[in-house]
Amino acid sequence: MDISVINVNKKSLMGWIVCLAIPALIAFIPISDAFTPSLKEFLVITIFVILIIAMELLPRLISAILLPSLYLISGLVPAEIAFGSWTSTTVWMVLGGLIFSNILDETGLLTRIAYYVIRLCGGTYAGAVFGCFFIGIILNLITFCNGWLVASALVFGVCKAMDMKPSKEASLVCFAGTIGATGCTVCLYYPGYFSMLEVAIRELIPNYTMSMFTSLKYNGFFIVVCVASILILMKVYDTKNLKINANKELFDEKYRMLGDMSIKEKKAVVMIVLLLAYLCASSFIGLPAAYGFMAIPFLMFLPRIGIGEPESLSRLNYSMVFFVSACLGIGIVGAEVGFGNFLTAIAVPVLAGKSTLFVCVAFILMGTIANFFMTPYAMLGGLALPFVQIAATLGINPIAACMCLLYSCELLFLPYESAGNLIMYGYGMMPMKEFVKQMTLKAVLMLLGFILVMYPLWNLFGLI
Repeated sequence: MDISVINVNKKSLMGWIVCLAIPALIAFIPISDAFTPSLKEFLVITIFVILIIAMELLPRLISAILLPSLYLISGLVPAEIAFGSWTSTTVWMVLGGLIFSNILDETGLLTRIAYYVIRLCGGTYAGAVFGCFFIGIILNLITFCNGWLVASALVFGVCKAMDMKPSKEASLVCFAGTIGATGCTVCLYYPGYFSMLEVAIRELIPNYTMSMFTSLKYNGFFIVVCVASILILMKVYDTKNLKINANKELFDEKYRMLGDMSIKEKKAVVMIVLLLAYLCASSFIGLPAAYGFMAIPFLMFLPRIGIGEPESLSRLNYSMVFFVSACLGIGIVGAEVGFGNFLTAIAVPVLAGKSTLFVCVAFILMGTIANFFMTPYAMLGGLALPFVQIAATLGINPIAACMCLLYSCELLFLPYESAGNLIMYGYGMMPMKEFVKQMTLKAVLMLLGFILVMYPLWNLFGLI
């Protein structure tokens, strides 16, 4: 038998042993008033499937179907809870976003934009990496942090323009684009996040309202962390000596070969402008930003517009939609079985009498743990009030607790923990091994940055 096949089988066998052993250990933890049978069952099922996903032991579609099915079959929750994520606008927003990016790619506009970005950044690999990062930030500013799907499609287009295959080089480009487009939501104005935090804080500070610059003031150092992460990874990967198909002359020529914009490309530009305009206006007109991705991509198939083809749908990565739904379901089921209450019950006795810095770091780590089982939205919705209550009990400013929770949304290690990272990973350019390495580096820098820089700044600003 081929040695490589034997090695793969051994790796798969070890993976399955780990996937079964860890949940089995959790199953032997004694039940208590806080650690209920439902919570134990939830953790066993969730960690089992999470490990399968992390080790890529099953196809993504199978894992996506397995998780809610186990929630239902085990009797943990009824069908409307186990599959409740399908009623979330996020799932349909992702479906629309995938259709949107597919059509942009097929019209050739994505390639044209990618070539332009690379040329603007000097036509080098380093320029493309930082270009993708700052484009994500710019789209966030324009769309109030709702442009991450557009940014993901653009970053994927940059990788394709540079003829990249799944590799550490492609992964770094995607990493830079993702932390700009989705990561910086922890320090930029994001109405969806702010609304949940405000509701919690108002329990103790009536009529409290977060300004557009609140998170930038307290969590803005995150941008420095992102830049530092990119620079370190470029040094580790020795990008100066990488044989990458990237130089200004090449992309100047590629851009010229595209010729003038086609009618389809011009129509696609109109669709992009329409989508961005809606995302910018959504917070003022009172409609969810998700509606833009749920409606505008389908306009591309209407007569007279006609830039979408039936083949666009047949080539769609439907497994990604199921995967996103399953990941959102973790948060829904976690809230149902009281995972947030469990964290609160064990936190107060442990944190009582500790320093404010210790408590803030504990809040961040609690958010990091919760992010394994809950989406950022579910975290903020389910944990903001418990964090506020814990802070008040310990005599700490509840706004600081909420900023810690918000900051922890980007302390992640696996793609499923954030929809933006999940989408970028779903394009297939980021090997899981490189994704984990990059996110671990960023997490370490975030923790060190908080202790050494952000916490002293919070003291200076009077937050703590």
